[in-house]
Amino acid sequence: MKLNSTKPLVSVIIPVYNANGYLLQAVDSIQNQTYKNLEIIVIDDGSTDETPKILGTIAKKDKRIKILTNKKNLNIASSLNRGIKLAKGKFIARMDADDIALPNRIEKQIKFLQTHPGVVILGGQCKTIDITDKVIGHKFFPVLDKDIKDAMYFENPIQHPTVIFNTNLIPKNFTWYNTNLPPAEDYDLFFRLAQFGKFHNLKSVVLKYRQYLGSSTFKNPLNTFNVTLRVRKMATTKYGYIPSFRSKLIHRLQKLTLKLLPASFIYPLYTLLRGIRSPLNQISFLFKFVNKFPYFSRSLSQ
Repeated sequence: MKLNSTKPLVSVIIPVYNANGYLLQAVDSIQNQTYKNLEIIVIDDGSTDETPKILGTIAKKDKRIKILTNKKNLNIASSLNRGIKLAKGKFIARMDADDIALPNRIEKQIKFLQTHPGVVILGGQCKTIDITDKVIGHKFFPVLDKDIKDAMYFENPIQHPTVIFNTNLIPKNFTWYNTNLPPAEDYDLFFRLAQFGKFHNLKSVVLKYRQYLGSSTFKNPLNTFNVTLRVRKMATTKYGYIPSFRSKLIHRLQKLTLKLLPASFIYPLYTLLRGIRSPLNQISFLFKFVNKFPYFSRSLSQ
């Protein structure tokens, strides 16, 4: 479908693994978008809970939903690649199975992309929510292409499940997610897509991003940072990315911090510095996080 089509098809890709607790809300938030010309591709990555049953039920009620099932758990990158391969839309939107998209998210993003055809990646701002859907903070991201690309060397300045890709600007034989780089496969992808167009984040909030201790982000924060550093190295040595002096300085400070702090403290500190949560909730959250790690809890009390 042509870029200037009034209502181009948007393929929404949702990878799922044991997400029955939030799955209905996530899919429902896409089904009820004000923008209706969607195909919703859900990839069940070998779930062992009630996810397959839930997906079977919702697929019967909405012909736009297509269910793909991995026989065994692979990883999010493999699932995303499978979904993208089957996507028919010229615009591909990402969504996670535990977040909530605001009703006009896709409509706003498509309107922007139709008037800015040189943008290859479009994201937006987020509110953060807890397991009860209570808003507990915000995530703020740079808006303009220059600011986003400058920030890429010391943070991921685009929230992955807010993204829409403009495939009109991406080669047909492009290799999407690197399956050897979880959980930073999105970060790596963004660096590689920089050569094909501009980046942009809407100023408005488009997603409620769920933040909780059981999410994949918290499983191994030290590993996450190490993979992130690996991606940054590839960006400068293989992808042609040239960081600014400021970006290199922040990057080096992060590496130093990584060496000095206990692993259990890394991600809570990161979220605090990024302003992801409101101060009072952040303090409460930090202590809950620390209590999950007996070694670090003991070190605090000594």
